[in-house]
Amino acid sequence: MSPVRREARRLARAAVLLTHLAGGVLTAYPVFSLFALMGIDPHGRRRAAMVRAWMRTLLRILRVNVRVHGDIRTGAVLYCANHVSWLDIPCLRAIVDAAFVAKSEVRRWPLVGGLAVRADTLFLMRGNHGATCQIADRMTWLLAAGRPVVIFPEGTSTDGSSVLRFHARLYQSASRIDGYVQAIAIRYPHESGINPAIPFVGDNDLASHLWYLLGEESIEAELHFCAPLATVGRERRALADTTRRQVIESLEYDTDVTLSASNHKQKIHG
Repeated sequence: MSPVRREARRLARAAVLLTHLAGGVLTAYPVFSLFALMGIDPHGRRRAAMVRAWMRTLLRILRVNVRVHGDIRTGAVLYCANHVSWLDIPCLRAIVDAAFVAKSEVRRWPLVGGLAVRADTLFLMRGNHGATCQIADRMTWLLAAGRPVVIFPEGTSTDGSSVLRFHARLYQSASRIDGYVQAIAIRYPHESGINPAIPFVGDNDLASHLWYLLGEESIEAELHFCAPLATVGRERRALADTTRRQVIESLEYDTDVTLSASNHKQKIHG
């Protein structure tokens, strides 16, 4: 495709995206606030459906085609996914009705941060033990109420070529209520193996990365839901290691190479 056509595509999609973001702001702020004020939708089902519909429209604007493999467990389940990009969140949010745990920096992102707050996102401050315990308590409450929660236990995004060590601390929220954990392997297939446009790592910023994605003709995303694991009788470290192994096997990585890369540290951006 010629550079002129690519830029024209970006501009056209950007205009549609800005309109969609404006609609999201109008829904998330006055409409959701009205729900709370008038006691409408006390269980949040209507709000969750609206968020899911908004995410699906976002994916259509970005020309993201999501394919789902495996059976999705619902209820008191902790979803544990590998992390490649901020795009992981709308892909998952369009499929599952769940609360998400994200890094605290996301809360400060223009527009996106405010929308994330109103979409039941829990913000985790890295390195703060007390804050982590509070998030784990909140997750336990949600799971006990039958609301699934999504975490990215690597603690950072990667370029998709490996799966880092899964941190185990937040797994205790599912163990406390004898719930389930279900690993989700996220992959963005491409003719070169891994789509080079997707990873959100290093010095990337959201605006420039989004602008780049708007120029893509289409994006393929795959969500592999692995066999769920009961937490009864399993330590959280064992749960973290087992779900990581499930993700690796689903992505068909060379296990030895991936394990050797598990201690590699990357700057967190997504």
